[in-house]
Amino acid sequence: MHSTYGLIGKMSSSGTAQRLAWAAWGICVSLILAATVLVILDGRDLSRYANVISAGIAFGLFGTVGALIVSHRPGNTIGWILCTVGIGTGMTDFSGNYVAYGMLKGHLPLPGTGLFNWLGTTAWPVNWVLLLVFLPLLFPDGRLLTRRWRIVGWLAAVLALLSILAGWMSLANVELFGKGISTNFWSNLRDNFRLLVLPLTIAALVSLVLRFIRSKERERQQIKWLTYGTAIMAILIIGGFLVINDPNSPIVGLIFNFAIMLLPLSIGISILRNQLYDIDRLINLTLVYGTLTGMLALIYFGFVVLLQHLVNGVTGQVGQSPLVIVASTLTIASLFQPLRRRIQKIIDRRFYRRKYDAQKILAAFSDTLRNEVDLNQLREHLVAVVEETMQPTHVSLWLRTPEQERKHSNNDF
Repeated sequence: MHSTYGLIGKMSSSGTAQRLAWAAWGICVSLILAATVLVILDGRDLSRYANVISAGIAFGLFGTVGALIVSHRPGNTIGWILCTVGIGTGMTDFSGNYVAYGMLKGHLPLPGTGLFNWLGTTAWPVNWVLLLVFLPLLFPDGRLLTRRWRIVGWLAAVLALLSILAGWMSLANVELFGKGISTNFWSNLRDNFRLLVLPLTIAALVSLVLRFIRSKERERQQIKWLTYGTAIMAILIIGGFLVINDPNSPIVGLIFNFAIMLLPLSIGISILRNQLYDIDRLINLTLVYGTLTGMLALIYFGFVVLLQHLVNGVTGQVGQSPLVIVASTLTIASLFQPLRRRIQKIIDRRFYRRKYDAQKILAAFSDTLRNEVDLNQLREHLVAVVEETMQPTHVSLWLRTPEQERKHSNNDF
């Protein structure tokens, strides 16, 4: 692995790295466009167009962000990982649509079907290992936390190679010990190799947590961006499946493709952007308004059900009353601001304790400032507030005496 870093370091001294990265981006985009054209020519289901276009944008973002990272940070391996994932996803998408298009009734067999099927089978295990193991293992600077973590990378590479070989065996219908082996055997073996990657994923995540604990401010902010994007992505994907409850629904596909976009975007922002400190504010707003939305939705539906039951019991009316909707809406509107302030206070106290304590200290100092007249006492209070809220290594407060002030005023004239 260190030889790979050395090679990248040499490439970064010239424009070779940038040219290779944008060439990879061109291959990725070309494959995605070709896959989109095949789906349009297919013409079987017009509802697939939106899913195919959104999937193309999501896959293309990996290659685009990877090329941008290599252009600005040539020595960062994360850029090369994203470029490789972009080509791999493009190849998988193209090969699947190419083979499916060739199998349609009335179409002539397309040349190179076996080759593209083979390339798609090869690309999938590589993407699987790069995203699940090498991305958290090397994020954000493209280097291992320590040399001891090399074993995780080597094991992941071996499992990817074994999964690729099992896929090739499945395609070639290879015989073993003179006996024919069913395709299902090789497919199951390939899937088992992929499952063995999951313990390595856990190890890579442990490495990322340790990196966060040991890192300084900027690296912590970068890891927070990755965590934030991944968390929102997982929530959207799981929520889409639970709410719609139909994996084949086009809406589920759109939600999935939109969620996938968040991963390369959060990586690109964390590595390419210079100022990352507003991520804490973004996380805070997400927690507040996410919790607020969930609570208001529960309250709204609870009010609708309860009031509808009461109205039906009193009036004997069957069906939904407009009065129930109006009353529930007005209740939600009146609860919005008080509930938001309460949730904000709870989240600040629970997750942003230092900020919450600092605000309380500053509020108390404002009261002291209005009432205190002794200059020495005021100075002591000011120094204590600065030490407690900002926690500097050293605090000094210098005040001019009246004689110095008069002397300074006379010098001005």
